[in-house]
Amino acid sequence: MGKGGCINTEAGVKAAVSLSNASNAAAASGEGPVISRAASNKIPFSLLSTKNTVDECWIAYEGNVYDVTKWLIKHPGGIRSIMSAAGSDASAVMKSLHTPNTLSSYMKRTRKVGVLVHDDFSDETVPTTISADERKKKMKALERKEAISKDFDELNERLVKEGWYEPQPLMYWTTILRVITMLIGGIYLILWSQGGDAVSKFSPLARNVILTIGSMLIGFYFQNVAFSGHDAGHGSISGSFAIDKVIGIIIGNLLTGIDMGWWKSTHYVHHSATNSLHDDPDVQHMPLLCLEERMAENRWSTYHGKFMILDKVAEVLIPYQHLYFYPVLGVARINLYIQSVIYLIKTCPFFSPTESSQKAGKSFIDERSGDVKERYAWPKQKAFLWIFSFVSLGIFYTTMIKFYLSLGIATGVYSFFVTHVTAGLLHLQILISHICMHYCEDGPGTTGAVSAPNGNDEAGYHEWQALSTMDIDCPPWMDWFHGGLQFQLEHHIFPRVPRWNLRKLCKETDKIFAKHDVPVVRMGFFEANRVMLKHVADVGAKVTKEKVA
Repeated sequence: MGKGGCINTEAGVKAAVSLSNASNAAAASGEGPVISRAASNKIPFSLLSTKNTVDECWIAYEGNVYDVTKWLIKHPGGIRSIMSAAGSDASAVMKSLHTPNTLSSYMKRTRKVGVLVHDDFSDETVPTTISADERKKKMKALERKEAISKDFDELNERLVKEGWYEPQPLMYWTTILRVITMLIGGIYLILWSQGGDAVSKFSPLARNVILTIGSMLIGFYFQNVAFSGHDAGHGSISGSFAIDKVIGIIIGNLLTGIDMGWWKSTHYVHHSATNSLHDDPDVQHMPLLCLEERMAENRWSTYHGKFMILDKVAEVLIPYQHLYFYPVLGVARINLYIQSVIYLIKTCPFFSPTESSQKAGKSFIDERSGDVKERYAWPKQKAFLWIFSFVSLGIFYTTMIKFYLSLGIATGVYSFFVTHVTAGLLHLQILISHICMHYCEDGPGTTGAVSAPNGNDEAGYHEWQALSTMDIDCPPWMDWFHGGLQFQLEHHIFPRVPRWNLRKLCKETDKIFAKHDVPVVRMGFFEANRVMLKHVADVGAKVTKEKVA
């Protein structure tokens, strides 16, 4: 099996191995890529699926196969987002995350190695280890994937023509007013509660209530302004990734203390490999949380470059994870501060403590299993971008620490705690759309998608988004609370569409999913919380029974 879990038919690999060797030999000898022959080179999927390492990384896009090995360390979205789609047809995820102009520009400069052809599973005369039933399953899965992709491609073309992707900067005036009011109001109430004669007539209880309200307002500020930072990360504020990169650092680093580079490194992988046990960092929280029972099988995390082990700590904690789940979310923001600092250290261009910035990663043989694993590198940032990020983050941390210390140790700690527990709503909103949905082993439902309705344990990109993502149903007047991103399914399929348009986009995506009998899950916020907490409790109980007992 390849990284994506695609079964490599012996005939397909043998038939294409001479082509692969010839192309590699040409490139190695200095003759460069065989561009003139690329159009006639037929690359079967069984061969493509084996090209999924940092030393040889191929992807398919719009029917052509490209060698993106040299692009790994240069990719603005990071190595990990490309590697999550390595050795597969990445057309859908690439089109969802990039503008047409970006793809047109960069794909012209990328080495094309051939044209993708699907293995002929219908030809029973071709030698293969796949049974007749498996052949039929794979043919049906391929036909289903192509039909759904075609419909979404047509919808995407219509959205472009109708201006759905057009940036709407003026829509942010209400957001700006709201977050400024929350921040200034929160700071004012906190300082006022600690005043002298002006508040002396109030009881200690009343002053603490005012302190708590002020601290909560700052927490809501963190929660609400993050939606705009999210927009900047997807390039949907101004329509320019360069401008939105600067806006993102201002919002993320300077105003909220979360490094934008780190956020992109995780979020883009989450989009390209949603709920993938091996790839998606948003569901990899061992040993503290086990969100799917297969996660207790000591899975390898391609993002973190380590095994997620069911150790003694996990064995003690996981049976009770439903009890401490919400408290963990209440302090999760502190971990984001830590991860931001770690990311800046790893990507600092002025020193390289562990690995060369010119290599995309390194492989090693796991002593226990004998399997070959890869640890991806953290490419160094450009000096001016790193300095901008570092200084912005430093200003936020310095200001925050000084502010809370000015309140006194006890009051400062209490206010900090209340603020961050309130801000934990954001983490709940992020996780609630995915935790109780379906999980796969690799990529966007590429393998191990045991609940795929096509019976083939795999699903195409668009179908997998519906299987792994739920929407939160709420009235329009609550959009401010969820930021419009409660429509996570629509956002995952069209992440560059401004979130103001996601509510009305539901009608368009629902038509396609209904046509292909793909289930769409929507439920209210409180019902979703109930289902999610039950899922967390059930997984803890199953893991305890099967792995710990």
